[in-house]
Amino acid sequence: MANTPNTGWGISGRLMTDSALRSTDGESLRLKAILDSAVAGILTIDSNGLIQTVNQAAERLFGYSATELIGRNVSALMPEPYASKHDYYIRRYLQTGERKVIGIGREVVGLRRDGSQFPMHLSIGEYSIGSERYFTGIVYDLSAQRAIEERLDREEALLRSIFENLPDAVAISDTEGHVKLVNPAFIKTFGLTQEEVAGESCASLCANAEDVEYFKPTREGGNSEPRILEFRRRDGRTFPARAVHRPIVDRNGNEVGTFALIQDVTKEREQAMALQQAQRMEAVGQLTGGVAHDFNNLLTVILGNLELLEPKLEDEFAASLAREAREAAEMGARLTDRLLTFARRQRLETRRIDLNEFVLNLTELLRRTIGTDIDLSTSLASDLWLTEADPGQVENALLNLAINARDAMPNGGRLIIETRNASLDDEAVALIPGLAPGDYVVLSVADTGVGMTPEVKARCIEPFFTTKGPSKGSGLGLSTIYGFARQSGGNLTIYSEPGRGTTVNIYLPRAREEKPSGEGTAKTTTVQPSKGETVLVVEDDDRVRRLTCTRLKELGYGTKEAPNGPAALAILEKSPEIKLVFSDQVMPGGLSGLDLAEVIREKYPKIRVVLTSGYSPDLIGRERVDRLGLKILRKPYQQADLARVIREALEEGAAS
Repeated sequence: MANTPNTGWGISGRLMTDSALRSTDGESLRLKAILDSAVAGILTIDSNGLIQTVNQAAERLFGYSATELIGRNVSALMPEPYASKHDYYIRRYLQTGERKVIGIGREVVGLRRDGSQFPMHLSIGEYSIGSERYFTGIVYDLSAQRAIEERLDREEALLRSIFENLPDAVAISDTEGHVKLVNPAFIKTFGLTQEEVAGESCASLCANAEDVEYFKPTREGGNSEPRILEFRRRDGRTFPARAVHRPIVDRNGNEVGTFALIQDVTKEREQAMALQQAQRMEAVGQLTGGVAHDFNNLLTVILGNLELLEPKLEDEFAASLAREAREAAEMGARLTDRLLTFARRQRLETRRIDLNEFVLNLTELLRRTIGTDIDLSTSLASDLWLTEADPGQVENALLNLAINARDAMPNGGRLIIETRNASLDDEAVALIPGLAPGDYVVLSVADTGVGMTPEVKARCIEPFFTTKGPSKGSGLGLSTIYGFARQSGGNLTIYSEPGRGTTVNIYLPRAREEKPSGEGTAKTTTVQPSKGETVLVVEDDDRVRRLTCTRLKELGYGTKEAPNGPAALAILEKSPEIKLVFSDQVMPGGLSGLDLAEVIREKYPKIRVVLTSGYSPDLIGRERVDRLGLKILRKPYQQADLARVIREALEEGAAS
């Protein structure tokens, strides 16, 4: 076949001879103008793959002039392997008639004159002139489209990453308010799966009927301003959250759905309440201190005058009246001393003391005070640090707490006094305002009494607040202990629930070491390395559970999580990789931490269990704890303590 270039296009799209072109010159020129104005590149090749004609768009696309392109093999406009494949497809089609290429568009890569490559869409058609067969290729540059797609892919990946990793719950709904998509944080927060919540409204998650209106479709007047609402988890527990409900609009301003963000503010509210309680106690303390100070001045005058008057009274009746007045004034003086202690204005006679000695010296007195129907036991740390405190205030604290425990157990029970060391970091002291991170000596008094309701617990350290009834208590016991602990540089925490007893922990700062020159201070606690084991965290408080998982992951452990004992057992059935269960002791669902440990010991004897609690191990059940070989990590604890206990439990399990 001749390789002489043609000079034009026919109206039908066929190549024409010069004479034929002249006969249709006007019509051909119009067609050529149309083709040259086309955005797509258009080329024709013969059955040998040689280029016969090109339009101006093809010249611009490949960077060649028509003169440079005509007569060249079309494979020169594609890099390998596209060039060889193109030639192969054409040859195969001419031999077999297989329509794998003809009439079907596909994406290939083009090669420009300067060597640069670009994505392009190629469509091929066929026509004949006499016995000769020709092919037309229409080429679209996809560079701009690819750039847009890549940008959209990056934006989609960014949005997906934000959506999936946002710590707050997010729900995407349609214009009718039906949930279509939720993020992983939503599933963790509410305990509901994507399938369970799909088609529902966010309003169904509200705990209060008056909050439902907030999630109406925004076009119907739904609120879009952030609000604090009460929500309900799958297990029925409620929690406060900051909700944001906004419309989603397209580029034309049309609403296509709604976006709801639900931020759990339980921790924020707890910290605010703790701070509010501390501020209230500070204000009450200042008021109490001022009143007690002025009252002390009055009592000083009263006592001084009575002491001077009493010896001069010869009448026995008058002398007895003066004596009773003096004794009452002395009782008032002792009362103001206690008020001043609460207000942290009492002068403390501090010295370095060993709390173990105080507990042992007072044990006999305490046994006589609480009676024979209450079993008193002690658990004293053998390596207890010294603390700097007022010995008299320590004795007063022990006596007051023992008496409170006795009154909480009218039918008998157990009283456990414990001492231990505690090194607290920032996380451990987050909910104890005024307590700085550092080393503390802890004196704990725990009972198996009636416990306190949340309302009573919130006010129990206020001066003159008591539930004992008239003539049975002044309401200054815990107030005085609180003031003593705060003035000593420490604080106290109270764990109590109705029917579960009460544990009061007094934190006193560790005494500064008096070490000989050349000796170091206390042994540095090192974080124990993990071996990548998987730990199942069982905790009903979502905030605490998430924090514990985060701390374990930072130590190198894999984690799974469950909100209660039954859920934990369900996970254990399907997760043979779990090596240890880290569980809270007090949980809903019918299984306590100890109960869960019993079941695990029976069904999964190779899995270790570590319990965490604010209560004393003796109060939890020392016999069961020892029988099951459990380790107890007391709240609050720091990262090094968590690392040590988890590692020790795993190593013991591997050795057994």
